[in-house]
Amino acid sequence: MARLRPKPNSTPDDVAFGINAVGMALATGHAKSLLYWRETQNERVLALVERAREAGLRVEGVDARRLDELTGDGVHQGVLARIRAIEPVDLRRVAAEAGERSLVLLLDRVTDPQNLGAVLRTAVAAGVDAVVLPLRRGALLTPGVHRASAGLSFVAPVAAPQNLAMAIRTLKAANYWVVAAEAGEGSELATAFDWPRRTALVVGSEGEGIAPLLLRESDFRVALPMDPRVESLNVAVATGALAYLWVRQHRPGGPGDGRAGQTPAVG
Repeated sequence: MARLRPKPNSTPDDVAFGINAVGMALATGHAKSLLYWRETQNERVLALVERAREAGLRVEGVDARRLDELTGDGVHQGVLARIRAIEPVDLRRVAAEAGERSLVLLLDRVTDPQNLGAVLRTAVAAGVDAVVLPLRRGALLTPGVHRASAGLSFVAPVAAPQNLAMAIRTLKAANYWVVAAEAGEGSELATAFDWPRRTALVVGSEGEGIAPLLLRESDFRVALPMDPRVESLNVAVATGALAYLWVRQHRPGGPGDGRAGQTPAVG
């Protein structure tokens, strides 16, 4: 899933840096080797060094300048791991094996690594079954995303980058209803919306929103109620709020059964 766009002095795609991201890379078996600032006194970094050695990984102490170079002067906290590729989840398999209550996120034109990282943290916290990333015009699993997600990018169920319109059709065929997070005419208040048991939630960037093609493929549009002085919310904040509205309704013991029994049309 690495984005193959080599640039001079850029951060390599096969690294994770920062204490939380490296810790999760070690915990999930994605770390291949570890580099750390040889003069560090940080107990958390030293604990990661010990864990890596116990796991039989190559461990090397380097000067701070080397870590700065490898992270593009990112906030590395004195530790970096070389990582293995992250295996994507198969969207068709997820859709086929998900229970009667399932939430899938599709991210359209979300290009900021910080936003993607925050969305992945929400996805893990809320028990989302898959996060679908686009083939083009979107952030992928880069070192910045690993750091922004506190390493939860290593456990988030991310589907391979793909054509989002085709992904929507795949989900519709598996009895998901497609809900677009889009304000405007025809939108329902998300707080009053009767969320389908199997929901594919499409969210777009704060600036561009959701592409017209994806809006046409959607069954519903919802918007969060906001003070009129607020033009829009950060996509990560909005996604978290919408995901938990679904969770509130459809986790065991939650109110309502959504639109169980209805079958969406397959376009």
